[in-house]
Amino acid sequence: MSLKRLFGPAPLSYFMFVGSILMLSTVLNRSDSMGLFTCFSASFFAYFWICKFEYSFKSIWVLGIGVRCLLFYDLPNFSDDFYRFIWDGSLIHHGINPYSLLPTQVSELDIPKFSPAALAQLNSSRYATVYPPLNQFFFWLSTFLAHPLGSVGILRIFLLLTDIASTLLLHKLRPKTALSGWFFLNPLLIWEGVGNVHFESMVIFFLLLTLYFISKNKFAKAGFAWGLAIATKLIPLLFLPALMWYYKWKQSWVLISIALIVLSLTLMPMLSTQLTEGTFTSLKLYFQHFEFNASIYFIFRALGFWFKGYNIIGTLGPIMGIITLFLISLGAILLYHYKKSIETVLLYSLTLYFLMSTTIHPWYILTLIPLGLLSGYWYPVIWSFTVSWSYFGYDAAGYDVPTWWILSEYIILFGAIGIELKKKYATLV
Repeated sequence: MSLKRLFGPAPLSYFMFVGSILMLSTVLNRSDSMGLFTCFSASFFAYFWICKFEYSFKSIWVLGIGVRCLLFYDLPNFSDDFYRFIWDGSLIHHGINPYSLLPTQVSELDIPKFSPAALAQLNSSRYATVYPPLNQFFFWLSTFLAHPLGSVGILRIFLLLTDIASTLLLHKLRPKTALSGWFFLNPLLIWEGVGNVHFESMVIFFLLLTLYFISKNKFAKAGFAWGLAIATKLIPLLFLPALMWYYKWKQSWVLISIALIVLSLTLMPMLSTQLTEGTFTSLKLYFQHFEFNASIYFIFRALGFWFKGYNIIGTLGPIMGIITLFLISLGAILLYHYKKSIETVLLYSLTLYFLMSTTIHPWYILTLIPLGLLSGYWYPVIWSFTVSWSYFGYDAAGYDVPTWWILSEYIILFGAIGIELKKKYATLV
C-alpha cells in the first residue's frame, strides 16, 4: 500500500497543517516543550506531505494565504520583539529619534506612552536599537493604530504581501517547478514571519528581487533592491564578495555603488552621533555577550572553558567574525572558479556565517530557504524544522535548553549537508 493511500486525502493533511500552526501561534506557550514538539512535527509532516503529494498551485495559494490571515487575530506567541518595534515607532511618532536615547532614558521623559510598564515589556531595554531605518519606517507606520494588536496587524500586512511577492518571484526564477510551494508553505516562515513579525520575510523579498533583476541583466535595479535588503537587515552585506566576483567589473560597480547609495539615503533621516555610537555598542554586545543555539562556536567555547577556565566569548566572538569574513571571501573565489551559480555562493556565505555565529534564533535562517531551493540544496528546509527545537529551553525560570536538543539539531543538519555535498561532489572535480 502506498503512503498516499495510507495517510488519506488532501483535506486531512490541510487540517493538520492549519491546526498545528494555529496551536503553535495562538495557544501553546514556550514552556510547553512536549506540545511544541508535537505541533512542530505535525506541521512539518503535513507540509512535506502537501508539497510532495498534494501540490497544486491554487491550493498552495489558498492554504498559504489563509493560514497567515488566521494569525492576525492574536499577538505573537513566541516572540516579544514586537514591543520594541512599537516602542521605536512610537518614538518617531512623538518626534524622537529612536537612536538618540536608550529606552531607560526615554522612560524618564514622563510621556505616558513610554511608562515603566511599557518599558518592562521590552526584552532589550538597556540596549540601543539595532534596527535599520527602513525597519523604523514600518515601525512608525504601525503606530497609527494605538492598540498593540492593530500595530502588529499593520506589520503583518506588509510581511504577508512580501511573502506573496517572494513566492511569485521564486516562480519566475524557477518556472515549471514546485519550489514556490516549498517556500510559501514552510511552517517556520509562516509563524516567524507573519506570526512573530520578524522582518526576514522582507529581506527575502528584496533579495529575490535582486536575483530577478540580475537574471534580466538589470544591474542598476538589482543594486537598488539589494540596498533595500541591507537597509532592512545588515546581513545581506555578507554577499558583497560574491557580487564583486561573479560579474564583470562594470556590472559589479553599478550593483554595489547603487546599493551603498540606497543604504546611505535610508540612513540620512536619522543620522546622528548616537546612531553610530549606540548601534555600534549594541552590535558589539551581540558579538561579545549573546549566546543562543550556536554550533561551531559552542565547540570552541567548550575548549575555552577547558584551557582557560572561563567563557572566552569576549575574544572568541570577534575572532570568529574575522575568520568568517575571510572564509566567505575565499569561498566566493573558489565557487566562481568552479562555475557555481550565484544562488549557491550566496547560500554558502550565509550558511557559513550562521554556523560560525554565537547566536542563532530560528527566524535567522529563513533567508536560507529560498537560496537553498534555487541552488538545489534542501538542508535549509530540514534546518527550518530542527532549529525550532531551540524553543524547548524556555520555562518560568528562564532559558536552559538541554544540550542533547542542540546536538540533535546540528548532527542532523551537518548530516544533511554532508549527504548533499557528497551527491554534488562530482561536479566540483
